Amino acid sequence: MAAEFRTPSFRGWKAVVLHRPHADRDNICRQLERLGIEVECVWPDLRKEHGEANVLVFDADMAHEGQFPWKADIQPMPMIALMGTEAPGRVEWAIRRGAGAHLNKPIGSSGIYGALVVAQRSFEARFAYENKIADLEQRLARRPQVVEAILTLMLQRNCDAHTAYRGLRDLAMAGRISIEDAADELNARPGGADDDRRKA
Repeated sequence: MAAEFRTPSFRGWKAVVLHRPHADRDNICRQLERLGIEVECVWPDLRKEHGEANVLVFDADMAHEGQFPWKADIQPMPMIALMGTEAPGRVEWAIRRGAGAHLNKPIGSSGIYGALVVAQRSFEARFAYENKIADLEQRLARRPQVVEAILTLMLQRNCDAHTAYRGLRDLAMAGRISIEDAADELNARPGGADDDRRKA
């Protein structure tokens, strides 16, 4: 079943527009303001505090790496690229810079709302993905402790690895903690698994 789509509102957001004075910039600002978004226009350089804005709209044709105070692998907010060229190098740079959506130039009187929705969803998906990867990496780094706990249970309970893992999982479920945390607790106890068997 598809997730319910709720029409997003951007009222109260703050947008930073990295664009030289130009009709395209003026049109973007008008569209953003109609949506209840506070707009700050910046050129030529962003400041570190601009990373706290809700969205960044930048000129992908004229902007360059030195204008950004954060590294390319950091995406502090949803970003929208304004593009007048389809040169592969500029498109690739805009994506690498974090653009989750784009608008083609010349900018007219509409289009920013759809770009905001796409950029926000793209940002949220990337954030969730990065958090999931970080969690998996953390859990992987703790595998040796899990193996140690399983070996301890195998020796103390004279059972195979599968049964020992089930025992460790039961401890985790009883304590409402992760397998890794259960392993750490078990490994830290002087009596190891024997303490849990005596309490059972």
